[in-house]
Amino acid sequence: MSAPATPLMADVSDTARWVAFHRALESERPDALFVDPFARQLAGERGRRIAEEMPPVAGASPGPHGLASGLAVRTKAFDEMILDCVQSMGADAVLNLAAGLDARPYRLRLPSSLVWIEADRAALLEEKAGVLAGAAPACIVERVAVDLADDQARARLLDRVAGAHGRVVVVTEGLLVYLDEARVASLAEGLRARPSMRRWILESVAPEVLRRHMRAWGKVFAQANAEWKFAPPDGFDFFRSRGWSTTVSRPFMVEARRLGRESAVPRARLLRALSSLSGRFRRRMENLVVYGIMQRRAE
Repeated sequence: MSAPATPLMADVSDTARWVAFHRALESERPDALFVDPFARQLAGERGRRIAEEMPPVAGASPGPHGLASGLAVRTKAFDEMILDCVQSMGADAVLNLAAGLDARPYRLRLPSSLVWIEADRAALLEEKAGVLAGAAPACIVERVAVDLADDQARARLLDRVAGAHGRVVVVTEGLLVYLDEARVASLAEGLRARPSMRRWILESVAPEVLRRHMRAWGKVFAQANAEWKFAPPDGFDFFRSRGWSTTVSRPFMVEARRLGRESAVPRARLLRALSSLSGRFRRRMENLVVYGIMQRRAE
């Protein structure tokens, strides 16, 4: 009797390796939007295999390079928003929730006094620390092992960060979609309850985007207990009733055109033609995936 096949993804941490490999592909382009010199090593052979064998999403370019362009747009947009927040508000800390294998403290020009706090699962952070052991970050890096799905553990983390820092930028790149609505609401309210959490950089994915990707990737994600769950129909308005207001909104489609990665948009030419005929259709398309900065509202 043959042994069962090894799942393409065995754990939610494999999504970090998958994304890291796509950052490596972008970094190796002659016209790269950013260069992450650590991405390929962080992704490892497992990240490469996942990227090359993941089923294609309907309407998207086949193979890993198509998704790499889309993730490059997100990475670049988050890079810019992080740098803007750190500078404009004189942030003393960045709290990167579900930091994964992100290496921003090692490649962005950040103030040397800034404390960059990476929160994620212990095994992933240990693996990352080993790869980056010989690299010098631009700022102070702290790594905190935590299960962000554990409400009490998450609250203790937020208390610790809020108690030590007065001007915090929170980053949740690629995290919220993996949480259920109740947990996202709890996170929003928990951040809002701590005055030092001044800005929150995040993304919103529309329900139809979630459904399209889960049709392609659902079986793989299920094996890793990493299904996508959160896609609010009202987008960033979901956070308004929980004490947050939008200060910056960057639709993925607009960013892809700006950054020269429109090929990352499924059926880009058709959508562009339809959008030119209907402003309502254009707004709907632009709201499918949006990156943005939320500001904590005063009492």
